[in-house]
Amino acid sequence: MRISRRDLLAAASLTTAAVAVAATAPAHAQDQGAAPDETSEADIARSVELGGMVFPVFDEKRKLKNYLFISARMLAGPGKDVWKYREQQHFIRDAIVKASHKISLHAKGDFKKLDENAAAAECLKAANAVVGEKDALVTMTFTQIASRT
Repeated sequence: MRISRRDLLAAASLTTAAVAVAATAPAHAQDQGAAPDETSEADIARSVELGGMVFPVFDEKRKLKNYLFISARMLAGPGKDVWKYREQQHFIRDAIVKASHKISLHAKGDFKKLDENAAAAECLKAANAVVGEKDALVTMTFTQIASRT
């Protein structure tokens, strides 16, 4: 039986790929168990994704300073119907953007950063008002925050 160069290269490539996968698999398994801030599949199933929101940033005199581009995830409370809230997602997004135009949600002293605690509180208040239920949406996680400048 004679082995060609092509067969040798294919075998070497497969061996290299298998070693690379085996070397990274234990590290990846450890990362999954060790990261408490990562969102679980169960939480994603109970969430409403809100992407493509733009928050204006303005000073105390309401002079426009910047824009923050936001994507977020809101988690429905236990026993709540997440599908009902997903159907109202466009109304929720509209209420959040309107709220962001009333209060600048930037971090104090930095027009390029979002005050995540204040923003989450205002956004949850606006979202729950839209769906008409107290504590329908209970937490908000910002998945992406970008600044214009």
